[in-house]
Amino acid sequence: MAQKAPTKNRRELAPVLAFDLGGTKVAVGVVNSRGRILDEIRVPTVFQEGKDAVIRQLSELGQGFLDRYPRIKYVGVASAGPLDPAKGILLDPTNFSSREGKKWGTVPLAKLLSTRLKRKVFLENDAAAAVLAEHWIGAAKGYRNAIILTLGTGLGTGMICENELVRAGRGQHPEGGHVILDFNDSSAPCGCGNIGCAEAYLSGRSFTRRARVRLGREDLDAKAIADLARAGDPKFLELFDEYSRVMAVAIHNYVVLYAPEIVIFTGSFANTADLFLEKTRKQLLQLLARRRQGVDLLPKLALSRLENNAGLIGGALVALRGK
Repeated sequence: MAQKAPTKNRRELAPVLAFDLGGTKVAVGVVNSRGRILDEIRVPTVFQEGKDAVIRQLSELGQGFLDRYPRIKYVGVASAGPLDPAKGILLDPTNFSSREGKKWGTVPLAKLLSTRLKRKVFLENDAAAAVLAEHWIGAAKGYRNAIILTLGTGLGTGMICENELVRAGRGQHPEGGHVILDFNDSSAPCGCGNIGCAEAYLSGRSFTRRARVRLGREDLDAKAIADLARAGDPKFLELFDEYSRVMAVAIHNYVVLYAPEIVIFTGSFANTADLFLEKTRKQLLQLLARRRQGVDLLPKLALSRLENNAGLIGGALVALRGK
């Protein structure tokens, strides 16, 4: 069920502590009942040191805020998945691994953090949290049907249909980033173990890895690639042309499943939208040409109004409203 804006009651009066845990960085902040971030820190996550070190890092960062804001009673964690939000358990997250490549397995993250922070902790998929935040106070406000694509270490997808957050069966979250687009493309390995997933093309990390391999340039990062494309280098412009085509195909697939009125882009790689968004829109117009009669399924494509804070604000909303 979709999260609604907090109502005025005692619980609303105190801010909440929120985490946005991604595959590279973690954001931690104090958020009030209107979605305003009062205090925040973003740091690289110590994944290389293993899951115990990451949980310790989260606990220490959170405790620092609790010491400064003792009125906080509730904690929300938006995390990359897969995960079980009802049970507060991570289910071997795709992009979480240690230096030795050891996977996390099943981790009762909400319980572990609750024990350490002595507060009730709510867990939610980061893309689900992000689309809830956008629906609350961001770019999806006023829309009954919306999708968010989080472009970072992975590709997260969050969907709202008829004002309700979409869940998959058995309490799972729809992992749209792992819809396979080309199972025969060995150049697109995905962290989930398959090849050709949407995430293997469209996440910032995957895009950068593919560019390095194609151009034989291990020195490149996403910013350098984008800067060279903006400077007009045809090799780098072609990378974004391909990205635009694949993005349009992925969005087409999500549109015929969920019929969103708006698709929102967030995450660090969304900063390159000037290089792919308009081309994606044109490609999508062609792909949906027969889907515009009666009900026009061509969605608006938009950047997040919450900048890179959608996951953090969404995590706070989950804590504000509870499960």
